[in-house]
Amino acid sequence: MINLGNFDEALNVAEKHNVALKEDWTKKIIPPVAGEQSANQKKARSDLLKRVAKLCKLQGNFGLAAKLYTMGNEKIKGIKCLLKSGDTQAIIKFATNARDTEVWVLAGNFLQNQNWHNDPDIMKTII
Repeated sequence: MINLGNFDEALNVAEKHNVALKEDWTKKIIPPVAGEQSANQKKARSDLLKRVAKLCKLQGNFGLAAKLYTMGNEKIKGIKCLLKSGDTQAIIKFATNARDTEVWVLAGNFLQNQNWHNDPDIMKTII
């Protein structure tokens, strides 16, 4: 269905039958950012990003969900997905690039719950 361009139908089937989405499939579904888009095109792209990200999150693909939420300007939802994955390095990288105080607080709280006393890299990152 994706190859035929029936993206909405493909997402409906994936949601209904819990079909795991792959990253290359999501690249085909989500339209690229064109130079100048109307407000309706931007909203449609953002809604599609959020829909696919939510589906990935429900399927347990937290890394891809975080990436998609970030593309849709939902940094808080993105970091929350990474927190569920528990990938410390990905969380540190995301928080460093996010430049958002709420993201830093969430990441810092997560890192404090890790074994930061015995890991100097985590301690430096928290500081």
